[in-house]
Amino acid sequence: MRKTMFWCSLISTVLFGAACRRSSNEKAAEQVGKSVEQVQEKRDDLRKEQKEVTQEQKEAEQRQRELNQAQGDLAQARATYTATARERLAKLDAKINELAAKPSAKAKDAATALRTRRDALAAKLDTAASRTDATWNDFQKDVNESFGQIEKDVDKALE
Repeated sequence: MRKTMFWCSLISTVLFGAACRRSSNEKAAEQVGKSVEQVQEKRDDLRKEQKEVTQEQKEAEQRQRELNQAQGDLAQARATYTATARERLAKLDAKINELAAKPSAKAKDAATALRTRRDALAAKLDTAASRTDATWNDFQKDVNESFGQIEKDVDKALE
């Protein structure tokens, strides 16, 4: 009977130990499974973030292309404005020369004064390339007003 109890105790201990090991293995397996799920979730989150970053980069590149296009358009508009202003200066020169060709001293004095104002306007126009975007509209308005006033004065003097 002692032997039987001994063997029963030994077998119980072995079975209990095996059961404990399985329980530990099962816990470890659950933890591994949870870890795998967390890694998968993080991987999915990372993929989503990468897609968002890629989309943002594409949008930024598109905005940069649009900005470059707008800057090119602005530069072209400024060049066109400057060329048109130079043509106006040439027409103004012709009228001033016509005024200077008149025989009266009053006409010659008026032509000299108008040529001085015309030269100041031409000098102002030479600074067009150095104007910033913020000051361009004011510059353009000032040049147009100066042109209008000089042209009006030349036409009045020619009458």
